[in-house]
Amino acid sequence: MSTPSNSTLPPLDPVQRYTVEEAIRYLRSSRASIYKDIREGKLVSIQERSRRYIPGSEIVRRSQAPAAAHVSAA
Repeated sequence: MSTPSNSTLPPLDPVQRYTVEEAIRYLRSSRASIYKDIREGKLVSIQERSRRYIPGSEIVRRSQAPAAAHVSAA
């Protein structure tokens, strides 16, 4: 069952695995960017036969804003 790209995504479950297409929608990224990050080791994936999955925990990790560097007032 295909979900239109403009529909609201269901809540992300960090213990589930997601197809690359689902990860693209959650991360609002391109297919090329997802596969580049997998090749470079920036995104963990699971290969099962001819299918590739992205763990929900990886999508959560990638979707969080990086911690801001602490800037001290002088």
